[in-house]
Order: sequence, then C-alpha cells, then structure tokens
Amino acid sequence: MQAVRHAVRAVVNVVRECNYATSRLRELRLFPEIRGPEGDRAPDTYADFLWRSSVPLWHEPSARRRAAGAQPGR
Repeated sequence: MQAVRHAVRAVVNVVRECNYATSRLRELRLFPEIRGPEGDRAPDTYADFLWRSSVPLWHEPSARRRAAGAQPGR
C-alpha cells in the first residue's frame, strides 16, 4: 500500500508541476513585460515595443461608462 501512495504522490507532483509550468508560460506569452528583471525598462527597439504591447493590459471604459463614473481598468 505504501508503494501505491508513493506512486500517487509522484503523479500528483508531476501534475502540479505541469500546471504551474503551463500557467507561467501563459503569463509570459500574454504579458511579456513581466518576463524578466528588465520588465520595467522601456523597450530597446520598436520591434520589442510591438512585441510587448501585443495584448492591451489597460482597458479604458467607453465614453458612456466614463460619464457614469467608471474608472479605467474595471
């Protein structure tokens, strides 16, 4: 029975590691500005700028929602 528990724990650890890796890879692909220690620096080239800004992170509300008092990012 101990061998079965050990095997189940090993499988759980592998699945947990795969879930973490998938989540991290998705973050790095969708939000490239968090990809490393230079994440807060300005892009060096125009191509780097385009690559970093491929996904809008900040959503501005429509004019109608702004007039109603909506804040950006909500």
